[in-house]
Amino acid sequence: MKTLLLGLVGLTLLWPSRRAEACGSTYIGPVYIHSTHPDRPFEPFASGRLGVIREGYRPMYLAFAWRSMMGIPTTADEQRFLVETWARMQGDVPEGDTTRGEARWLAARKEAMPSFGERPATLHTGNGALVSFNRIQGDALERAAETAKALSVSWKNHPGLVSEWLTAQDAVFGGDCERLPALGEAPAQGLPASVKARRQAEREYQSAAAHFYCRRFDEALASFRHIAGRADSPYQARAEYLVARTQVRRALMEQPDGQEIGTSQDATLLARLREADATLTALLAKPKPREFHGPARRLRSLVRVRTQLAAWVCELPALVLQPGTGSALASELGDLDLFTRPENPCESSPASSRELLEWIRVTRSGVANVSEPDNLGDENRKAYDVAVARWKANHRQPWLVTALLKARVGYPDLELLLKAAAEVPVTAPAGLTLAYRAAHLLNEQQKHEAARAWLAKVKPELTRDLVSTDNLFDEERMVLAQDWEGALAHATWRLVGEDDMDTFSDGVMTPLAERPVTFSVRALTHLDPQLTARRMGALSRTSISPPVPRRQLRWTAFARAAVVGDDEALQAAAKELALHEPSAKEELLAIVARKTVEERLFDARLLLMGLPAVSATLVSGRDRIDSIDPKLNLISIRSRERNGWCAPSQPQGPPPPLPFTTEDERKAAAAEWKTLSDAGPSVVYFSNVALDWAKAHPEDPRSPIALYRAVRASQYSCQQDSPEARAAFRHLHKHYAKSPWARRAPYVY
Repeated sequence: MKTLLLGLVGLTLLWPSRRAEACGSTYIGPVYIHSTHPDRPFEPFASGRLGVIREGYRPMYLAFAWRSMMGIPTTADEQRFLVETWARMQGDVPEGDTTRGEARWLAARKEAMPSFGERPATLHTGNGALVSFNRIQGDALERAAETAKALSVSWKNHPGLVSEWLTAQDAVFGGDCERLPALGEAPAQGLPASVKARRQAEREYQSAAAHFYCRRFDEALASFRHIAGRADSPYQARAEYLVARTQVRRALMEQPDGQEIGTSQDATLLARLREADATLTALLAKPKPREFHGPARRLRSLVRVRTQLAAWVCELPALVLQPGTGSALASELGDLDLFTRPENPCESSPASSRELLEWIRVTRSGVANVSEPDNLGDENRKAYDVAVARWKANHRQPWLVTALLKARVGYPDLELLLKAAAEVPVTAPAGLTLAYRAAHLLNEQQKHEAARAWLAKVKPELTRDLVSTDNLFDEERMVLAQDWEGALAHATWRLVGEDDMDTFSDGVMTPLAERPVTFSVRALTHLDPQLTARRMGALSRTSISPPVPRRQLRWTAFARAAVVGDDEALQAAAKELALHEPSAKEELLAIVARKTVEERLFDARLLLMGLPAVSATLVSGRDRIDSIDPKLNLISIRSRERNGWCAPSQPQGPPPPLPFTTEDERKAAAAEWKTLSDAGPSVVYFSNVALDWAKAHPEDPRSPIALYRAVRASQYSCQQDSPEARAAFRHLHKHYAKSPWARRAPYVY
């Protein structure tokens, strides 16, 4: 069986979608910083607003970033095709999608002749089990819409001709493949010569298009060649391009049965593709049909990938650096992305091409370990040395960017690089990347004021719509904050995508104000161990954080106070929660009303045991408490979601002390964190609390409840089958076997 990918046969989508590679996992996770592609929408990046460039960007995005940093302009037309192509390649737009084109065609058709019926175009067809393809492409529909509008104006005094043209165009787009009838003589009587000529030219073009769509390729070629030879036809230049397009479609559609595209190719296929290549080369050499040079180059990309891949790979870098190539830029960048091989030296290519390929290779080296900067080792250092050497030789901004991306504290020439970066405006294409890396490196060097000065250059309006970049800068601002309010103001990041593989993550296209906001990982690494329950509660009573993180702060302050035994913080947190959590208000106020510290702490811990959605540590990413809905279920235990909390830890050691905290606050925070760490995960902690209370208060009706909740809490939680949970289970069934709580816990998880 032979299946032709929509893009390959339709000739407007030149690559298969890569989204299929992300379908191996059923888990879809949040993404807050894209590491392999720019944020959606792609318009800012296509306009040269690059944001913070990432080392792992796919080659086509890096190549475009090089263009922008080197000052090569990108026209509005090129930007439009870039955005559309990137959206298809990232899977945001389905392959072969003609929705926009069909809508425009039907609207223009109705406007030109309101009396016409609502007959939609037949866009898709196939050839039995052998071929599936997009028969009519969106560009053809949009072009027909433009023609319908133009003819309804120029032929406004000849409505019969408009009706005749629309009827013929319906037949062209229809699936019946009947030959168009010859033009009748009667409607032409009394028409001006110019109208007669246009009527004839339109019918010739429609007939040629009908042959093309109905796979009568020999007749289509003859018709398009005839039109291309007529200087008086408005379709002369387009017909020259369509000769090549017909040759390519025939080559791909008439392969031997059972032969897959991209595998072996027979002599007939190669000969036909080379014939199309020759047609395209001749067309591109002519200045007159310049408006079709872009589509012709796109078509040439498809042909040369199949006929001369090795040579084409080496030719692409020079092509993507050319200005003003229209739609060609998008397709040639796409080919560069999918077919470039780092091991190909392309020694015969121009120096500028080889430099671009080297820059992409050096920038992407070591990206697999970017999340572990201490483990980059020799590969990162080698890339740094190459980038520095290239920058010293030519002072080109892309090499300066790569050098700072690879730089680590202690590397030679770092001060020289930082000085050079300071001379680049933050509004330049490379500006935000240089500012981000400079601030990060200066902070690591403990040069906090210099780092803050860099961040001060980056005004909010520069990054507000570049979410990944905004998130990165917020992390830097958070660690350089000078008070708790400043740290908390920059402790969150906003969602940019959702997927199981960041390489192909889906974009979030909802308005910025409606996107989920959560604490960043780096913020929690720095802040969570240094926040006391009291400080957390105080911050939760401000409006610094967005509503969802603020709700998490309130509950975490309560849980932290309960675990570490801070009665004053516990009461304050319970009172604050009672104002915002109607479903828990009664229990929270009952806790506050207890007469002794011991009673208040136990009741608070008992309540926690029944609220798997609450944690004693702050949580980043999508979490159980991910909304401000007062009816949010805090009680249920869920599979594949966080329940309670795991043992707090700092695998890389404690974070550096925040510069604005007092010595007393640091000691208090360290003591609380140690208490929390010693308590272990929630399953262990709850089991120990329940056991201790039941042994000390065997007649207390709350004792079996606590034991039951401790056993229940072990389901889907860290260390669920722990010795402590089993001990709680045994004690429940030994001492309270006849209670309803024992019956609710028939086994330990």
